[in-house]
Amino acid sequence: MLYTRRVALPGPESDFSSWTSHGTVSAQAAVALAASGSSVFLFYADADTTTLRLKESADNGATYGSASTVATAASAVTYLAAAVATGGDRVLFWTVGASVWTSRYDGSWSTPAEWTNTVASISGIACRYRLDWDVVICGEDGSGDAKVWTAIYGDGINQTADSWSAPAEVTTATASSGVTFLSPAVEFLQHWRLFFVEKYTGDQAYTRLQWSTMIGTADFSQELWREPAPFDYTGDYGVAATGRNLDGRLWLSAAAGVWSGGLLAQLDLSEDAIETVVQLDQDAGRARVVLRNDPAGSGSAGRYAGHGSAGLSLLQRGARLELAAGYRTPDGAEFSAGPAFWIEAIEQVTGPRPRLVILARDGWWLLERWHARRQFFWPSGAKAVSQLLEFICSRAGVEYGSISSSAALTTLQPAFTVHPGESGKTAVLRLLATVPDVAIMQGGVFTVRHPRPDDEADYEYGTAHAIVAGRYRNSGSQSNRVRVIGSGVSNEAFDFAGIEAAGERIAQVIDLNLTTASRTGDRATSVLRDAEMQARRDEIHIFGVNCGQEVYDVVSVTDPQAGLDAAARRVLGLSWRYSTGERPRYDMALTLGNV
Repeated sequence: MLYTRRVALPGPESDFSSWTSHGTVSAQAAVALAASGSSVFLFYADADTTTLRLKESADNGATYGSASTVATAASAVTYLAAAVATGGDRVLFWTVGASVWTSRYDGSWSTPAEWTNTVASISGIACRYRLDWDVVICGEDGSGDAKVWTAIYGDGINQTADSWSAPAEVTTATASSGVTFLSPAVEFLQHWRLFFVEKYTGDQAYTRLQWSTMIGTADFSQELWREPAPFDYTGDYGVAATGRNLDGRLWLSAAAGVWSGGLLAQLDLSEDAIETVVQLDQDAGRARVVLRNDPAGSGSAGRYAGHGSAGLSLLQRGARLELAAGYRTPDGAEFSAGPAFWIEAIEQVTGPRPRLVILARDGWWLLERWHARRQFFWPSGAKAVSQLLEFICSRAGVEYGSISSSAALTTLQPAFTVHPGESGKTAVLRLLATVPDVAIMQGGVFTVRHPRPDDEADYEYGTAHAIVAGRYRNSGSQSNRVRVIGSGVSNEAFDFAGIEAAGERIAQVIDLNLTTASRTGDRATSVLRDAEMQARRDEIHIFGVNCGQEVYDVVSVTDPQAGLDAAARRVLGLSWRYSTGERPRYDMALTLGNV
């Protein structure tokens, strides 16, 4: 039997106990529900298992009309999915054995068409329309490996109309692992969101829901899914997912219940911050925020004693923390969008000065925490370094961006392996070592930029912005001769002045991805240049905070005591401190290298 239940304004007190019967349907086929405005389309396979039927509602599912026939399958139907396009066209997907069939409605239902892909079996299908019909399929490939794939059925944007893209892998499990995937659901609410069931049949068997998101504004066709993670729900049939853009809520439903969660909530801690310390280096960032924690009303509990629950549910480990330095000006409070951090630990301090201490780290920590569950391998010529960086970032839940880039970043396509257990941070640093580009975490986005020796300073210290104290150290390059050996080619780069001053310090790089003399020469120059950039470690302490300062910016330094007049330096690290204690502080320190 097929039943439906409509709740106009669902909430925690909603009653889902009254259901409307639609009669006997196929006992071995799923159903599909799609909506557009107030129109709701209910698809199912009839009791004969091959006739595909549709009931339509024009009042948001309150009532349905009589059933009509969409198509008749060649043999028993197992899974269905459907979605409605912006213009009202709709497509019904159904599976017969290991094939997916479609019929499109644009005034009438088209003749059923079989897809052009080949898999060994299918154990679930889901669809959501955005620019095309974006489809998720669970099943097995010809080797018996369990897979979750995505594919696009075109509406003429990312894929030719009424044609299929090749399946793209989201996750996999080998045939001998005892793992299968089934019952997917997919939705777009701010980002793409994917749910599917992972079923294990070995010792201590389980059936557990998994979930994943696509990072930032990535399009479905980019295949940039975060590493799937377990969700606290069990059952072979998983969940259905839908989003409501009006209030930014995601809804999940299953036989066991209905759940929803908001996505747009924020908690402003600014007024209670008594101390903030931020430290940003070339491959790490940390923050320490101290909040007053005296009682906010009657009672003895601190105002943040209930962090992680009720009205303070957002203040918990793993939450995103945004810190923006600024000033109060005649125009009011002004600030520059600052870096993003993720809360690593929360500490309560009691006594005469109760406070809550938040310890957080930036996106490099997310990369560090992600460890590859299996080997990822790309042969030479498959993906550019930029694409490999973007893929690894996406698996760790970090968005990828670029300010500027070298030619090598987008043209070098190396053979590359992410080893099982290797962290995302280690992998991206290995990739960055192959190009002259560097990366910073800019507002939580892994942002690539190409530092050039002719970059001009965009800020001055020691003139209008005072230097309180400075320490200027030139320790020389760790390498003043670089030899790069590629596949049948080699090349070198030299710092002859450095060799004359300190003797030869040679570095050797072996990379068989380099097949031309120009490539090896570019790598040698890049390694030598990085050594020169790191050769200087100046430190300056400045009055007040430069709210827009970022790592790898170029600045000029004027310090007459050190004989410096508009000397160009590159920022290799920075820290700033805000304190309202006995000695209020709002200052900044910079670590500077050569340009």
